[in-house]
Amino acid sequence: MKRFVLTLLLSLLLVGFNQAQNWKKAKVEIFGGVSAYQYFGDIGGSATETNLLGLLDIDMASTRPGFSLGARYQVTKPIQIKAAYATGYFTKSDLGSKNEERDFAFSTSFHEVTIMGEYYIIPESDENYFYDIMQIRGGLKHFRQPFSLYVTLGVGGTYYKVTPKQKLDGHPKFSEGNNMAVILPLGIGVKCTVLPKLSIGAEFIGRITTSNALDGYASPYGKYNDFYHSLLIKVNYKIYQKRRPKFRR
Repeated sequence: MKRFVLTLLLSLLLVGFNQAQNWKKAKVEIFGGVSAYQYFGDIGGSATETNLLGLLDIDMASTRPGFSLGARYQVTKPIQIKAAYATGYFTKSDLGSKNEERDFAFSTSFHEVTIMGEYYIIPESDENYFYDIMQIRGGLKHFRQPFSLYVTLGVGGTYYKVTPKQKLDGHPKFSEGNNMAVILPLGIGVKCTVLPKLSIGAEFIGRITTSNALDGYASPYGKYNDFYHSLLIKVNYKIYQKRRPKFRR
């Protein structure tokens, strides 16, 4: 009986160690997905000065699509870095805002490149598992925790082009600026493992920008630069490293 218990404990330790090292075999992951974008700036917004910390500025009718692709590299178990390219567009109008009589509107297309770090509050699945030997016939089996949670922060740049609409088109105060801006993206993301190499995820990312011309108009009463955020639904695929065969001399 003692020999059985010792053998069982040793097996659990060895299997657990191997599972904990799995992330080292798949440090690279590629991803792609579709996004929904919202813009916050000098055009549009709520119908009153009180906007409940920006919540009333959200206009679901102005949500516009885009897509993103990129790759991430796992530095340590809780830390990853990623590079991503995204493109899409956003739009807004003064309809229903406190400046409705001004009747400005615009549409902006953009291309952005970012480098970001991810810190996993709940690490990915190969570290989160347990063993159940009471209900499994034929030996041990591990059940993986499929969900992971992380926060992310980085830096990047965006190239944009503004199309003025309604009374903004031809207005003397319309300006595209220099068409480029530095962005500081930050947000939160989740993953759900579907297969050992495959997972689906969602990211909510807000972008602080160095531009006040993403809408082509800089209000003299504006205190802050333009801001936009996205909700990204994506698919992640891990690339496992192949072991090199050892040759004996």
